[in-house]
Amino acid sequence: MAVLPERGKEMKRKNERTMEYLEESSTLVGQRTRKLVDQETGEVMQVNQVTKLAYGSKNFWKLYMREFIAVLKGLSDKQYKVFVYILEHTKPGDNRFTATYKEIMKGAGCCRQTVASTLKKLQKANFMRKVQTGVWMVNPDIIVKGNDHKRNMLLSEYRAVKPEK
Repeated sequence: MAVLPERGKEMKRKNERTMEYLEESSTLVGQRTRKLVDQETGEVMQVNQVTKLAYGSKNFWKLYMREFIAVLKGLSDKQYKVFVYILEHTKPGDNRFTATYKEIMKGAGCCRQTVASTLKKLQKANFMRKVQTGVWMVNPDIIVKGNDHKRNMLLSEYRAVKPEK
């Protein structure tokens, strides 16, 4: 029993590293010294290993809950299925949803009338705007994948698309 704590302490010393959080880049930087053995020559080398972990929101979808829930409240059960289909098929790079009525009908399991009424309702609720036939842009003030800079760029694009009457 007395050997285990010693072994644990030894492992802790062996794996010691320095860690520093860089707030301006949301990055965690770790550094430790390691000994490597060249498999061909047997030479032992001491090297510094640096590990960087970038933290942030670029890989996560952000939902602005108040606005998102306001959109949800106005939907029927059938319209909700169309809404979910849109969310699942919105491209994270540009917040655009591209599909034909037939694709939406098949994917959401509903009729053409439900698709049409849902798209109209979502546009009226400012959830999305029609860019052209079969292409809509989802409002980045409601849902976006990325950081604030990307959101602002997409908002500029979104505002440039005129809402349908």
